[in-house]
Amino acid sequence: MTADTKWNARRRRAIQSVFQSDISQPTPHSTPSLRFPDQGQPFGGPVALTTPQKGGADTQLLFASPGDNTHAEQQTRFDRSWHVVTSRIALPNSVTVEDSFGSLPNSQDVNDGAFRDALLDVLDPDTRLPLATHTEDLLTWHAQQVRWHYVSHVLPLLAICDSYPDQEEVLLGSIRTLEAAQRQYVYGISLILRAMKEEDAKRAFMKFRRDLDAIVGNSMSNALMDALKSVLGHLINTVLGVSTIGHISKHGKRALISTDKIEKARKKLHQVVESSSGVGLAGERFQILFAELLDQTMIAYIRETFSGVWEPNDELKMRTRMPNHNKVQPKCISDLQDWVENQYARLAVEVTSRLSTELDVSWASVTKWKEIAIGRLAALRIDELFDIVIGWPGSEGGIDDLRYAVTTPQRRLQLTDAFSSTLQKRLLHTGRSTLDILRTYIAMIRTFHKLDHSRVLLDRVAYSLQIYLCSREDTVRIIVTGLLASKDEVNTEARKTKLVELVELLLQDSDRYRNEQQDEEWDDLDWVPAPVDAGSNYRRRKFEDVIGTLISALGSPEVFIKEFQSIIGERLLSEQSGFDQEVGVLDLLKKRFGESSLQACDVMIKDIQDSSRLDGVIHRGAVNHPEKVDRDWTIHARILSRLYWPEIGEERFHLPSDITEMQKMYETIFERLKPSRKIKWLNHLGQATVELELEDRTILERVHTYEAAVINAFSEENSSSWTFDDLWMKLEMDEDLLTTALEFWGKKHVLRRMPDNTYVVIERLSDAEQPSHQAAQISNATAVDMAPSTPRKAKPGISEKEKEKRQVYWQFIVGMLTNSSPTMPLGQISMMMKMLIADGFPWSNEELQEFLGEKIADGELEIVGGKYKLVKK
Repeated sequence: MTADTKWNARRRRAIQSVFQSDISQPTPHSTPSLRFPDQGQPFGGPVALTTPQKGGADTQLLFASPGDNTHAEQQTRFDRSWHVVTSRIALPNSVTVEDSFGSLPNSQDVNDGAFRDALLDVLDPDTRLPLATHTEDLLTWHAQQVRWHYVSHVLPLLAICDSYPDQEEVLLGSIRTLEAAQRQYVYGISLILRAMKEEDAKRAFMKFRRDLDAIVGNSMSNALMDALKSVLGHLINTVLGVSTIGHISKHGKRALISTDKIEKARKKLHQVVESSSGVGLAGERFQILFAELLDQTMIAYIRETFSGVWEPNDELKMRTRMPNHNKVQPKCISDLQDWVENQYARLAVEVTSRLSTELDVSWASVTKWKEIAIGRLAALRIDELFDIVIGWPGSEGGIDDLRYAVTTPQRRLQLTDAFSSTLQKRLLHTGRSTLDILRTYIAMIRTFHKLDHSRVLLDRVAYSLQIYLCSREDTVRIIVTGLLASKDEVNTEARKTKLVELVELLLQDSDRYRNEQQDEEWDDLDWVPAPVDAGSNYRRRKFEDVIGTLISALGSPEVFIKEFQSIIGERLLSEQSGFDQEVGVLDLLKKRFGESSLQACDVMIKDIQDSSRLDGVIHRGAVNHPEKVDRDWTIHARILSRLYWPEIGEERFHLPSDITEMQKMYETIFERLKPSRKIKWLNHLGQATVELELEDRTILERVHTYEAAVINAFSEENSSSWTFDDLWMKLEMDEDLLTTALEFWGKKHVLRRMPDNTYVVIERLSDAEQPSHQAAQISNATAVDMAPSTPRKAKPGISEKEKEKRQVYWQFIVGMLTNSSPTMPLGQISMMMKMLIADGFPWSNEELQEFLGEKIADGELEIVGGKYKLVKK
């Protein structure tokens, strides 16, 4: 309160320095005042002049009369008239009643002829009293006393109003105080203006009001401005349908304000504006505040009403075939323009018409407001664009709004800059899987094609995404796998792991792509010129061409074709019975890339088809030589053309002798049929059917060749147990393959690892039950290299700190195998962990291998071809 008092004192001094507040007394010093008569003068009597008499010291009182024509007589008459007038219109020296500043004089007392004559003398002394030498301007005197009274008495009362706790009380108290003061001020000026000509009186009153409003407007405190902002803001929001608190209902929809509440707020707003204007608060600062509040209300209304409202416009869909359909207003835009014209502009007219200014709301202003509102809606849609892309096609209405509103190069640049920034924050980081990024990219292609057929905007925002996709090793594989998915997988759980959307797009886009190549621009009835911000190599496309855009993001078609060949090769070598899906996709891709680009894939498919026939011929040839072939000869092979198939690694190991004999016989017959060719066996890619007869059960499994070779070693005579090193020396098999095979048979409860690192056959399932500590040893041994050092074990008594550290390491490994590469060898995982973990990675390769073995036992990881990969769930 003390600080506020000091501030008001400084404010009064500032006003006094600008406006002269030291005014003359109600009468000049030459004539005593009726209110303060000199000693010996009668109270309220005429002023006497003394003149010395000849021959005596006494003085004689002489009274001026209307007929006197001397300088002294006219000066006396002016002084008396000045005294009569100023004493009647003088303001009180103190504040006795806050609401009235005292009572106004009786009108009968001021309409008498003596006061009127005195007023005429004071207002026109040059005509009525030309010999009076000391005169004053009554209007100036009144203005000065108003300033003095306002600074001395009104401002302290306004400071008291500023301390009220409620904002509305602050405003209403200030208005009542100013109204009471202005009744006194206006009363005084109105008495003066009665004796003036109509035009002069009008000009004088306008000047008085203008000066008074300037004083009041420039002395408004911060508290009063805050109160005015609060009250006006609440009323404007209510009138224009914006809820300041709780505007979203429980059902997620905007809560509408009742008509009665709006009308009550409108009437109250009119009263506040009229009252503020009447006391001088509606000056330049008020007008700026009102404009700011209107602008803020427009922003709030747009965000509150149209945020997340992206439903497709059915009417717009029906009219898209009309010429210039881009100029057809979407529903959100038409609703917004209707609000601006019938609500926003109406309120502006109602307020400005009640201000004592020359402000006028023209139709040009309304048009400008509509343009601003559309720009604000465009800014909202730009902020929402990423969510609109994610929600496609259910968010088509949001794109319609953007297509209508974003038409200038500046707004198009704003859109692409904002969207590119959002992409970096919300999509292009290691926390997002490649599948999610590709799905978002597909939605971007379709969304931006709807927004801008020229593809200029898409090319701007997609560059960083394309670069990021190229850094992901699994990008091409996910795209190819999605293309090779079947249509039956579109609405199944396969969506979680495959880009199944590409199947339908491939069928849809193939015919479109072919038709577009046949079209000519001069024959296009829907042709439009290129955008002004299009590049020199711009080429218009009629449809989004999702697959073509995805493939072009990979850098060159050769990258895609190479990966396609690799995946096609894997599928052709699988146990799959038919390859109709692969052949169909290959035919569709030929339309896009040409026959020559995919010639190797044709050869691969032909190899598989020819292999089936050739294998039958070889088997018939073997039947014709029973003396050389065992009666259970069941070996089959797929014969591949070495030059056309992708590079396939080779893992050598010893096969059972009977299998080796079958292979030799197969080679002999093949070389007889194909003299110029030889066979090179890729044993690690083969499959075998294994039947195991144990004491209490029989197991029949379809397994990899190296898994069959491992379990076959345990079937030899006196070979029911093996150490890891002995098996490795006997089979000469890669350590990772051998570990994987032992792990496989361990899960099948066929083998188990003993405490001395020896593997034995489990003849009876009851023998598989082990004490908890032994079970832990067996579980941890599945992925452990048989090193002489004792491996680390995940004991139950491990500290909480160590558990947290191991969990952090596991999250890093999951992230690497998800986002960097789906498969990694042990050495690469160790190297990347040392690079990524800021505090350093303290484990050796053996300790890391043991930890990964635990995850394999838990079903989180698996080893394929010596590399670790996450188990698909």
